[in-house]
Amino acid sequence: MPAWVLPASIFVGFALFFAVLFQDRLLPAAHVKIAPVLVTEEAATTKSGHAIAQPAEAVLFQASGWIEPDPYPIKVTALTDGVIATVEVLEGQDVEKDQLLVSLVDEDARLVLSAAERRHTLLTSAREVHLAAVDTMKQKRQVTVQEVAAAQAMAADAEDQLARLDRVVKTSAISQSDYVSGRFRLEREKSLHLAAKAKEAEAAAEVRRMELETQSKNDEIALAAVAVDQAKLALRRTQVRAPVKGRVLRLMAAPGDKKMLGMDHPDSSTVCILYEPEKLQARVDVPLSDAAHLRVGQKARIHTSMLSNVVFEGEVLRINGEADLQRNTLQAKVHIKAPADQLRPEMLCRVEFLTEGKPLSGEATSLPGASSALSLWVPADALHGDQVWVCDPETRKITARTVTRSGQFRDGYQSITEGLLAGEWVVLSRGDWRDGQRVNPQPIKP
Repeated sequence: MPAWVLPASIFVGFALFFAVLFQDRLLPAAHVKIAPVLVTEEAATTKSGHAIAQPAEAVLFQASGWIEPDPYPIKVTALTDGVIATVEVLEGQDVEKDQLLVSLVDEDARLVLSAAERRHTLLTSAREVHLAAVDTMKQKRQVTVQEVAAAQAMAADAEDQLARLDRVVKTSAISQSDYVSGRFRLEREKSLHLAAKAKEAEAAAEVRRMELETQSKNDEIALAAVAVDQAKLALRRTQVRAPVKGRVLRLMAAPGDKKMLGMDHPDSSTVCILYEPEKLQARVDVPLSDAAHLRVGQKARIHTSMLSNVVFEGEVLRINGEADLQRNTLQAKVHIKAPADQLRPEMLCRVEFLTEGKPLSGEATSLPGASSALSLWVPADALHGDQVWVCDPETRKITARTVTRSGQFRDGYQSITEGLLAGEWVVLSRGDWRDGQRVNPQPIKP
């Protein structure tokens, strides 16, 4: 037997296996038009035609949901990059506000703080030396001021002496050389006076320069103080503390983990998630067939499997702005009043939405023998005798369903009493279908 026969046989066997297993995915899906099963509601009446009054806070409808924090879980974030040194809490543990949760390695932050403090001290000392130099320069300026005054006095004296010599020289009482010497002395004293004034102006300018330099050094010290505050903040942020009193919902840290604040991953710097046990709500997916009765402020009752004997009072907080097309539901948030400490987020619950006892139409009277007010309608094109094909939007597969018709027909829709649920999608397209066949549904609005 050739050597290639065995590998080829194995390959062909696997190919046939996958072909049989995934034949629906390998073959193209048929395009079909689907439409939802509609539900209409009329006033509940007695046999005599009177409207029925609902009892106070009667159950209008119910839906399943999940418990979650109200309004949001609280992410505790490390506000600085680093490596986790110690973790002080565990999942499910109660924590107090400002309690230490996680500590990061802080040696680098301590060194940065020490360097910032040393630089601040150095600049402060340099300013003190500079201020001493400014005082010395001011004293030198005072000396130059005195020198200017002395030079001015000497120039005035020389001018007076020359004036006297000018009067006497005409009588030949003094020699011509003495007169010339007096004139040269006056010129010399004037020059010395000008030099003293220039020296005083230079000293004044130096004082002004040093005073401006003092302001610059003050700004440098202020900047160094900001650097010290930043270093202290970075060191303080190596200790991650609880922002509120609550309970650890999920721990996302372990010793040695790296936390980076600037990364794209939303939880790259998250150390844990907290929630407040006294603030819980139910996330409820309400079928669209019941969503017409849903409103903000509506009272509700919440049941859980864990506390089967306890019923929690609730109230509808808000209704989502968009329905879920695949699930055919509308999500609502129901606040849980006084939740038990045993409740935890993501626990499954059942929520009963209550009515306030108002009649559905007309004036209410409590009479027996009421008839049902709900009717199901399917497009007539979807009926194949007493059979319809129902499409699951999630799996995109169809199954055959036997239904029971009533005698009502309206606007191309046939009334159904059994076999279908409100909101299910039925196939309108004709074809040789089989159970479990994969299709490509194209919803049509009624």
